[in-house]
Amino acid sequence: MQALLLIPGGGAQFHFGETGLDDSSDLLHSDTLFSALANIYEYALSGAEIFIDLVESGRLSFSSGMYALLKQGELLQLFVPKPVVTYSKTDDLKLHKSMKYFSLGVFEEFRKSFKPQKLESELDLNFYSSIGNEFLCLADELGGMPEEFKNRSFRRFTTSPKVKVHTTVEDNDRLYHETTVQFHTFSAAGEEYEGAYCVLFDADVLTAEERQEFLAAVRIMADEGVGGQRSSGKGQFREVREVMIPIPPPAEASVYLGLSVLSPADASEFEALERYEMFVRGGGSLGLRGEGEKHRKQARFVREGAVMNRNISGRVVDLSPDAESGSVKRNGRNFAIPI
Repeated sequence: MQALLLIPGGGAQFHFGETGLDDSSDLLHSDTLFSALANIYEYALSGAEIFIDLVESGRLSFSSGMYALLKQGELLQLFVPKPVVTYSKTDDLKLHKSMKYFSLGVFEEFRKSFKPQKLESELDLNFYSSIGNEFLCLADELGGMPEEFKNRSFRRFTTSPKVKVHTTVEDNDRLYHETTVQFHTFSAAGEEYEGAYCVLFDADVLTAEERQEFLAAVRIMADEGVGGQRSSGKGQFREVREVMIPIPPPAEASVYLGLSVLSPADASEFEALERYEMFVRGGGSLGLRGEGEKHRKQARFVREGAVMNRNISGRVVDLSPDAESGSVKRNGRNFAIPI
């Protein structure tokens, strides 16, 4: 399957707002990526409506940015979100909660042990190796990484105190905390390891010109940045690289794993969801003084890792204020792979 590696520099930080500045989403959600690319299409390429139409029509689809581990600059491992199912052989609730991502090798073991009728897996999470107690791997997938380095993850959350300088609206300075996702490199046995985001995409039906424009937008985004606090240097990537990932493309299957943020298009699509977690997207003011009519609407979306009994489409959701219909859209189109 086609994919794009978004490789940050050592120490690079990203802020993907979830509920506020004091926390950050873990993954580069597909709706955040959609918004960033739409803005780039608008001011640098053929226009945002062209890009939005490609996504809404299903001609272009992409996953959220998932974690990848690089060794000596080459892709070593991709991690997919842990599917939201029952793990019957894992009694350690602390371990169950801490493990968030499966390598492709562990995902293949999960597929073999999965019981679709019960939505249950016999995968024993204690049996496998891990990086930072979050990324589960097969022992031979870590490229010879010594045991003592497996507790050192390639990404971490950092929280720093900040001060909001007063404006004409607020007379007082205000202390707050900002959380970011930070990538870092580390060396083990003479080899250098680093993390990156990896976006799977399907652009097979695009014309050559449309595909090149999409890739150009991603490369511009790497320089411009994605997420919040870009003016302070956050959100940038040093390199964008096309790679192929050994994941089968969507095909006829009885169960699928969602790799993007999802908003079901109708009741029948919602009923196709078997196990899932939801979170709120949108909100916030577009106006300088927070006028009520300028507030973005909110909607509930399904997180990555959802399990569904068919490959549904999803939809792009309009979260614009009533007075500005069509000005704010969130990508809830589905990108899933067969289990």
